[in-house]
Amino acid sequence: MNGKQQRTEQDIIVLGLIGIYCIAVGLMGMYRMWRLEYTLMILDWSLVAVSLVILFYAWYSRNTRLASYYVAILAVIGTELTVALKGIEQIYWAYPAVALVFYLLPPKHAIILWVIGLMILAVQIMDASVIEIVTISSTLIVTSMFCLLFALKMNQQNNKLRKISRQDVMTKIHNRRAFYEDLISRKEQGESLTALFIDLDNFKNVNDLLGHVEGDLVLHAATDVINNLIKPKHRLYRVGGDEFVVLANRLKRQEVSDLAQTIHQRFAESEVAKKHQLTLSMAVGSRYNNESLNQWLNRLDTALYDAKKNGRNQVVILSD
Repeated sequence: MNGKQQRTEQDIIVLGLIGIYCIAVGLMGMYRMWRLEYTLMILDWSLVAVSLVILFYAWYSRNTRLASYYVAILAVIGTELTVALKGIEQIYWAYPAVALVFYLLPPKHAIILWVIGLMILAVQIMDASVIEIVTISSTLIVTSMFCLLFALKMNQQNNKLRKISRQDVMTKIHNRRAFYEDLISRKEQGESLTALFIDLDNFKNVNDLLGHVEGDLVLHAATDVINNLIKPKHRLYRVGGDEFVVLANRLKRQEVSDLAQTIHQRFAESEVAKKHQLTLSMAVGSRYNNESLNQWLNRLDTALYDAKKNGRNQVVILSD
């Protein structure tokens, strides 16, 4: 298995938006310099400098989620400061800012941030003429509503697509992609990682002799047996044809060992195992603090290979 994290389409879009923001504000800063508006020039280039720091952080850490919050807040603050320094004529920066906020943040968080921004803008435009206040207020409210509706729809579709992309089509449990995403997420949050690698011994014989339809039924049955033995806080994944992984959550070494032995024994006693003469080969281990995901997964892979090579139908517990 390979634990290397790939950049998602969303990551690339976020990085691109930060880059575009830097270019747009940077060009505006150059225009300010040409106009000898040095205060606004310093503000614009300061925003660019902070945005570039965020961009490099997001690029190297691959944490675009945190970067999205930084940039959204920065866009709102930049708009407020520009209007405060230059006046109501700079209100046009609020329109790209609202679009950026609702694209980068979850709808609830975007609403909170943008309502705060609108309240500050409302105070800043109080001295404008009635027609200006009505025009600015109405267009900002309409734009904000459109952005909110778009964000809600996009969030709904993304949740559906995310669920589909993380689900194994056959067994309806989590798939290989979900496994790697959850590994990376837990590692970034500083959580300890413990996994049970499970391989169905002799499953190939079922497919070869009885056909793939029967093989699919066996996979469903095996999934049910394992799923019924793990607690909701743990998670089961199908990562290959006859390969499964249980990602255990906050279990001590003895508890993990007991869980593995229970799964191994209960599966051996199950109807599907007896009917098709199936057994389980398993490898169980926790990740060391200074160990990369690849190194840990390779250790488990090697242990599982050794279990199958040395007679199958056994549980290998890696040392801590």
